[in-house]
Amino acid sequence: MYLEHFQLRSQPFCEHAAATGLWQDQRMKEGLARLDFLITMGELGMLTGPSGVGKSALLKRFLNGLTPQQCEVVYCHLTHLPANGLMKLIVTQLGEPPRRGKDRVYEQILERAQRAEGTLLLIFDEAHLLTSESLTDLRLLISSALDVGPPLKILLAGQDSLRGTMKRAQHADLLNRISVRYQLRPLNKQQTTQYIDFQISQAGGDVKIFGEEVKDLLHDFTGGLPRAINNLAIACLMQATAMGAARVDQDVFREATAEFQLQ
Repeated sequence: MYLEHFQLRSQPFCEHAAATGLWQDQRMKEGLARLDFLITMGELGMLTGPSGVGKSALLKRFLNGLTPQQCEVVYCHLTHLPANGLMKLIVTQLGEPPRRGKDRVYEQILERAQRAEGTLLLIFDEAHLLTSESLTDLRLLISSALDVGPPLKILLAGQDSLRGTMKRAQHADLLNRISVRYQLRPLNKQQTTQYIDFQISQAGGDVKIFGEEVKDLLHDFTGGLPRAINNLAIACLMQATAMGAARVDQDVFREATAEFQLQ
């Protein structure tokens, strides 16, 4: 087992780390600042980035910093549902049985926002999967919430294709209501090195386990996407253990990446 081989006290490169143990870089700080603005001053926010870039990590850190008095959050990732089903799911997650009829479901959400102790924030993860009808419903919901206090706020988080969807003519009104936008980009080469060192250090290991040249190769192979870095770094650790190597060098890296060459 590579944990024993490299004398690690915990699993590095964990996909579901606690919020307090998440890597934070300038990208994350900028993203958090924008999400904090959404809570205090904004109405509708949009967070985009490629799959595996760290959107979920950013959301986890953001939500970990909120208090119940400040914000009540409904998180929804089943965004592929039909529009009616999505609105009903929101009401269900608010702890109420959905009423009959879409108009009454709208009213139910707005009434719930009025009763909230703080801001009611609806987060739609994987928002690039939202149907056009669902996006129209969200526009109507936001429009109806103008006189609601405490305010109702919405955050759309999804892959880069969401930006293209929002630019379509039928969603122009919704796009114009977006007050907070942030595109989370992949790690650059320096950030990738820092990220790998952080993960190894968090697990109690020596950052020299990965050679400097291998850290560069990891960045080039993965494009700086943290999820891809996690997967390949673990493969490297397992390969080094199988080979009895004391560190992950270029030979270990080549063997490990052979598993990722699917074509």
